[in-house]
Amino acid sequence: MTPYALCFEEADLVAEEKRILTAFTRSLIEIAALSASPTAAPESANALNILRQPAVLLDGDGFVVESNVAANSVFNNDIYVRDRRVVIRDAGARAKLQSLIVLLKDSAAPIAPAADPIVVPRKDRLPVLLRVWPFDGAARWPSREVRSLLTLNALGPKPGPPAEILAKTFGLTPSEARLGCIIARGAGPDTAAQELKISRETARNQLKSIFSKTGTHRQSELVALLLQVQ
Repeated sequence: MTPYALCFEEADLVAEEKRILTAFTRSLIEIAALSASPTAAPESANALNILRQPAVLLDGDGFVVESNVAANSVFNNDIYVRDRRVVIRDAGARAKLQSLIVLLKDSAAPIAPAADPIVVPRKDRLPVLLRVWPFDGAARWPSREVRSLLTLNALGPKPGPPAEILAKTFGLTPSEARLGCIIARGAGPDTAAQELKISRETARNQLKSIFSKTGTHRQSELVALLLQVQ
């Protein structure tokens, strides 16, 4: 088992996928408001950076129109942009993305987003989950050139939400909020105890209190909830 997998030994990866979809839905609402505003700037880059996760805009031929700062931080030898094309090292994932692009280009009718993400394996890291979100009809990006949005969910440890916001949102004590930030990264209570220099028993008691105050019962549920706080 790799060190990256160990970071998630006590957290369900389904929670990570749920988090990214929840955040993306919220961001789409914000983008829709931007697009509808008569004073909104039409630049794709401005609108794209509203998203809180890595994303790339594609035109009708699958060429990259724009990528946000978050996406640029994900790119490496396993997935990157070259000559305005998203390049994936893994042949299987590359073929699936190309098939989706061809389908979007050739289909006259609106295409619904695929139910399952494209899993992009990475060397010595957890995979990236790709999703393609078509824009058609009334659902248009501010730039008419854009036909779809590609989101990249790079699985692995992520910074937790600010402790101050967690404390205000759920009524946590400062100590509980600091523990919650570490738990939100996918770490277990024993790891959190080491980082916070507290006993394991104290960490577990604080975690029980967090469960009670947030109305959650499992760590995966708690992680999914805490990571929605931004």
